[in-house]
Amino acid sequence: MLYIVLCAASAYLIGSINASVIISKKYYGKDIRTQGSGNAGATNTLRSFGKKAAAAVFIFDFSKGLLTVAAAKCLILFLDAPYECMLVAGFFVQFGHCFPLFFRFRGGKGVATAAGAATGIIPLAAVILLALFAVITLSTKIVSLASGICAAIYPLLAFWVAGKNQTALFIFAAACSALIIVMHASNFARLIDGKEKPVSSK
Repeated sequence: MLYIVLCAASAYLIGSINASVIISKKYYGKDIRTQGSGNAGATNTLRSFGKKAAAAVFIFDFSKGLLTVAAAKCLILFLDAPYECMLVAGFFVQFGHCFPLFFRFRGGKGVATAAGAATGIIPLAAVILLALFAVITLSTKIVSLASGICAAIYPLLAFWVAGKNQTALFIFAAACSALIIVMHASNFARLIDGKEKPVSSK
């Protein structure tokens, strides 16, 4: 239990380090949360500050999910921590990104961080989802649509590709997907109304 609590707390704090807020303030003199949609993530960074800033944000957010899970996996391998530590770390790093302690609990929507965590835990599912995300985004130019579809598929895909721990992986993926869907509620409302903005073709 101690390992699980430590993983949850550590992952939450790591997730709370929000690259888009840091980069926007340091290099552009503005808080990303006051720009565009107000979301502290890669898509709004792309719209507000361009491709280089957005790429840096995506890489950081993805990496913090992947590396947090990798650290938890080391505890499992070398210190005989329970398997659930990895799943707890994967969820809480995403939760920290969405509700960051260091930035008044106003963060991003967690897609890149969840993708990084999924890559560390269920790599086959992550590759399939990233490919699907790319296809939908390139064809529709609507990131929230791609995020919603991938989130809906994620739990079933995780269960399907899991060789073992199927129930635990399904619950983990369902929790991560639920958080993504909740964070995108306003986007889905705009999609229904036909008012969701596409990203640039470039």
